[in-house]
Amino acid sequence: MLRRNRRRSVPQLNTTSTADISFMLLIFFLVTTSMDVDKGLLRQLPPPDPEQEEQVADISRDKAMAIRLAADNSLSIDDEAVPISQLKQRVVDFISHCEKPQDHVISIDISREADYNTYFSMQNEIVAAYNLLRNQRAQKLFKQPFDACSEEQKETIRSYYPQRVAETYPTQIATTADEEGGEP
Repeated sequence: MLRRNRRRSVPQLNTTSTADISFMLLIFFLVTTSMDVDKGLLRQLPPPDPEQEEQVADISRDKAMAIRLAADNSLSIDDEAVPISQLKQRVVDFISHCEKPQDHVISIDISREADYNTYFSMQNEIVAAYNLLRNQRAQKLFKQPFDACSEEQKETIRSYYPQRVAETYPTQIATTADEEGGEP
């Protein structure tokens, strides 16, 4: 008796829908995943002029406002503790009471341990104060909001209320010898 070797056929798997399912899952995760939007400060710094020398200017105390953001996120203006909600009004009052608003300086001293969100809120309040002053000036001079002014009008207002903010950070870094109490 001869046995015939019968070839058994292996059933084929239908994989055509597998690619479709994978593609649909990919689309689902792309759509449902939230993308983090970074916050930032819109600043346009002037280009460096290598030929221009830095000039040290003496500023009188009545033309300077000192803002300090401490490591514990407490805010103080001229050594007086102030909540961040009052910062905008204090900046507006300071700039508007300057004899020449073009000569004011806002000095900000920031601790490296301060929270970025607090720093960001502080910067927003300062920018809001400048925007308020510029809008008031535009209404007074041109009878329209600052945003509706022409570029020439905006430049006139910006020159009257320039954004003069100087930031300082502590640069002193402790060395291991200082931490151990020895000489560096």
